Amino acid sequence: MTIPEIISRIKEPVRFDGRPVDQGTIMSILEAARLAPSANNSQIWRFFIIRDDVTLRQAALLATRPVFSSARTIIAACANPWIVATRGEEQPFFMIDVPIALAHITLMAREAGVSVSLAFEFDEDRLLSLISAPRRYRAVALMALGYSEEDRPRLDETRDDIVRII
Repeated sequence: MTIPEIISRIKEPVRFDGRPVDQGTIMSILEAARLAPSANNSQIWRFFIIRDDVTLRQAALLATRPVFSSARTIIAACANPWIVATRGEEQPFFMIDVPIALAHITLMAREAGVSVSLAFEFDEDRLLSLISAPRRYRAVALMALGYSEEDRPRLDETRDDIVRII
């Protein structure tokens, strides 16, 4: 598949079908994150793969998105912000770099026939405690992986709706 074909097939799942994504596929998908660009090539992202049923249920509750309750794999995307650099006065690089890595994961997952759903709103302290992350880590996103049973329809926005050439 070409990149445009992969991108055109990315849709937001409403529900996963319950089949687990095998470990080999998950590791292949995460290789895309390892190869993603980052500020100063710092690669400060750290991924916690949640597959245990009890922990999955707790992570799904933190995500507050219904689709997470049907996921058999959730990735907690975190950062070890050992680089103190920021963009401007407020934006730490990890808040830019981790989503870039997540975009790479999304592309690789879709190419493998796996759907993803992202959640950026959750109780960060509870998530870090749940996954036993090291003390200085920051949680950026939760990503549910699975085989979609049903997808949300795409918005009908055209390129003209979202792009303005000045």
